Amino acid sequence: MTSTLDSFPPPTWPPPDEQRPAGPPETPVPPAGPQRRHGAGHVIAIVAGALALLPGLGLLAGGTALAVGQAVATDDGYFTFTPDRLHSDGVAVVADDAWLDDADDGGPWVLDWLDLDVRLRAEATGEHAVFIGIGHADDVAAYLAGSEHSVIEHLDGHLVTYRDEAGRRTITDPADADIWVASAEGAGQQELTWAAHGGRWSAVVMHADGTPDVTADVEVGMHSDAVTPIAVTLIVFGSVITLGSVALIVIGARGRRAV
Repeated sequence: MTSTLDSFPPPTWPPPDEQRPAGPPETPVPPAGPQRRHGAGHVIAIVAGALALLPGLGLLAGGTALAVGQAVATDDGYFTFTPDRLHSDGVAVVADDAWLDDADDGGPWVLDWLDLDVRLRAEATGEHAVFIGIGHADDVAAYLAGSEHSVIEHLDGHLVTYRDEAGRRTITDPADADIWVASAEGAGQQELTWAAHGGRWSAVVMHADGTPDVTADVEVGMHSDAVTPIAVTLIVFGSVITLGSVALIVIGARGRRAV
């Protein structure tokens, strides 16, 4: 006779539900936030900001470079240039027509606005004393007329090219000519400074006794009180344009929230 207990299956332990391994808890999915849309105005803002960014950075960099150059890369505030050694077989080396003429060319207001000071330093080779002077171009031309001298025509980097004028190899001492608005002479290195203004002017390098075969080392320096205001203006405008450009790009990129 079969027992009633044999009709039931044997129990299992633990129960089937408890044998399943517990999985990681489900992470709730946050509701989607408001999306942003980019309209035509935002695209225009991005384009306008990008177009204005480079000029703004250029002004900022230029103003900074000018300020640093004025403070660091100058000699007592003068921007200097040293050409190759000047030479003439004649009695003078001339840099002609260096500045604008008030009546004919216009624009001398630029020199007044720049408040430009010119500094010339020169030292003759050998035992000669040197003379450097600046005078009106017509007066200098009249003084040198008929004498052999060299006129500077072009500067290519530091390389100087000349136009040679033939003539006699003698001339009166330059110091005796009453034509110079600024001059200096003597042994060793000589220096003159001149407040530039409108007109046609010439600078000359000679031996102090007017003898030929002039050879001299020359340095040209220029100083302007307008450099600092120009640098500050460039930095201010560059900063404003750059910050405005960045703001336009950010605003355009963010777009607007969808309703």
